[in-house]
Amino acid sequence: MSRFARFPEHVEKHIGRVRGADGRKAGGRVRAYHLVYCDHHDGAHVSVLTSGLRDKTAGAPLPQELVCTLRADQEHYAKHLTGVVAELLTESDSRVGYGALIMNDRALLPHTEIAGALAAPHPYFADEFDVLLDEDGQPVLQLITLVPVTRGEAQLVARYGRDVLYDRWEQQGVDLTDVGRASVG
Repeated sequence: MSRFARFPEHVEKHIGRVRGADGRKAGGRVRAYHLVYCDHHDGAHVSVLTSGLRDKTAGAPLPQELVCTLRADQEHYAKHLTGVVAELLTESDSRVGYGALIMNDRALLPHTEIAGALAAPHPYFADEFDVLLDEDGQPVLQLITLVPVTRGEAQLVARYGRDVLYDRWEQQGVDLTDVGRASVG
C-alpha cells in the first residue's frame, strides 16, 4: 500500500467531494501532476489541488501538493493559479515553503489585482488538513495552500513580514476566497 493511500480520504474529509480531475496532458504536453477539483461541503467554495507534484518536490522536508480554495464561481482562477505555480515548481525542480511569495510582474489573474500567491497553511481549515499522516500517524505529505495576493500585499510582506499582512486581512475581514477583493497593501 502506498504511503499516500489516505490522500483521497483526507481531501474528502477536510474539503469535500472530489468532483473530477484533469489528465496530465494539457496544451500538447504532459504535466507531472493532475489538477483535482473538489466541491466544498458548504457548496459555496471549490478547491483545486495537484496530485502527483509530490513526486517532483525533491529536497522538501515532506513531499508536497498544492491547493487553492476560492468561491465556486471563481474555479477557473483557482485552476489557473494552481497550474501556474505547479508548472513553475516542476520546471525549476524546486519546492515552496510557508511564507514564500510566488509573484508575477503584472496581474496574474485577468480582471483582478491578483499578481501571485502566498504559500501558507490553509486559512480556513483545521491545522490537521495541512499534513497527511500515514496509518502509523507519521507525516508523509504537506499540503501548501496558495493564497492569492496583490502586488501591494506582496510588498507589505517583503517589507514587514507576513504577520502584518495577516493582521490587516483579519482587521478588515477580508474574504481570502474572493479574487475580486480589494488589496490591503
